[in-house]
Amino acid sequence: MIRKLAVALVAALAVASCSTNPVTGRQNVVFTSVESEREQARRYYEQIIRFYGLYEDQALQDYVQSVGERVARNSHLADWDFKFVVLDDESVNAFTTGGGYVYVHRGLLAYLNSEAELASVLGHEIGHVTARHPARRQTRGVLASVLATGAAIATGNAAVAEMANIGATAWLQGYGRENEMEADQLGLEYATKSGYRPEAMGEVFKVFKSQEIFEINRAREEGREPQIYHGIFSSHPPPDARAIRAAMNAANITEAPQDGWLDNREAYLKAIEGLPYGSSRAHGIVRGNRFYHADMGITMAFPKGWTIENLRDRILAYTPQKDAIMQVLAESRPQNKSPREFLLQYLRGRPVAGGEEFSANGMEGYTVLTRSGSPLDNGQGPVRWAVLYRGQTAFLFGGASRSVASGRPADDGLFMSSWSTLRDLKPSEYPLAEPYRIKIVEVTENTRLEDYAKNMPVNKYKLEELQLLNGLYPRGEPKPGQLIKVVE
Repeated sequence: MIRKLAVALVAALAVASCSTNPVTGRQNVVFTSVESEREQARRYYEQIIRFYGLYEDQALQDYVQSVGERVARNSHLADWDFKFVVLDDESVNAFTTGGGYVYVHRGLLAYLNSEAELASVLGHEIGHVTARHPARRQTRGVLASVLATGAAIATGNAAVAEMANIGATAWLQGYGRENEMEADQLGLEYATKSGYRPEAMGEVFKVFKSQEIFEINRAREEGREPQIYHGIFSSHPPPDARAIRAAMNAANITEAPQDGWLDNREAYLKAIEGLPYGSSRAHGIVRGNRFYHADMGITMAFPKGWTIENLRDRILAYTPQKDAIMQVLAESRPQNKSPREFLLQYLRGRPVAGGEEFSANGMEGYTVLTRSGSPLDNGQGPVRWAVLYRGQTAFLFGGASRSVASGRPADDGLFMSSWSTLRDLKPSEYPLAEPYRIKIVEVTENTRLEDYAKNMPVNKYKLEELQLLNGLYPRGEPKPGQLIKVVE
């Protein structure tokens, strides 16, 4: 049996290539050629754009592309055609799928404060590409599956194989500390060779660290577990003076350029002026307890005091105690299916009860109860479901809370009344569907962040959010003559 396992592993590894990476000098085992990796990255591009959406500001797209190209020309893949893409997503993130494709979420751009910082982020991702980290991670994923299959063969136990795969998947979520530090080193070298101030990478680390500290402090006050970001720059120390000197040596630079390092803070801030803060128009806007969507021409009210999360594929709303929750999704309305048929098909044969017609503001719909499925009690409690047809869209609602003797959610009436508020936008409401945007202002002797913090579109920690936006958390104040970001 062990011999068979070995043969299976050897056969799987035979399709891999083993070569020395000219960038890192290490032996790589990868299952994809460079051309295959680039073709795969092109296919991923279409999927990523469909999922996230492209941020529709060509001037900003061109600006990020120009900064990225400048850094890429000083990388180990200077002859590649890199594509740098700004995604319409408020997350603070950047990533690469390899093959020369680098993605930056507009949410990250809001928190950077100079072109040099942007160059550091792009250099880091270019470093992942040149070191072929995406291809190597994919290879490890294949190898992990092979090993899990081998575990099943060797033990005759599928559960063992499943656990092996789960463990491998958890380990493969990120590039790992070693690869991240390798990307730091390469990115710092590329940005430095491009003339950008090398200390800027340390400032990018500070952006993430400040947000982590803020989240920990906030979670402590709110009595919950902190939601710590585990992405770019989060799992390793920032570059120190020795790392900066090493990057300069690798770039064959012995001292600062005669004209000084590039920082381009003002050019960067002008480039991102008008950037949406929070949700964009394309994703809809939450103001107070009401949701507005200009493109769809709709608005809907949620219970006061509930938290409303405008996620990419749905809206989630829940009580402060998280003992009641509802969601709203928009699906394509099927042809020749009634609301009842649509809802029952969506629920895929789950036992339902209490089905009845449901209408609101001229829209026809249907509602049912399922006796189980609630996420609040391990799937044992009831869930209220409803659908409303509007044009070519089917709005699908779900709500759950603790159950009562009638077998209904305790907040059943609240769910139905909230969903009944879905209606068309009035002409006077369209401005409310426009996003909050970043504005650049110059600091004077009389400027205080508190004066602008009141306009921050958050319920709590307005000053702290504004400080984070400008790299001034926890107690910094801007200096006269300095440009800062505010939100209007």
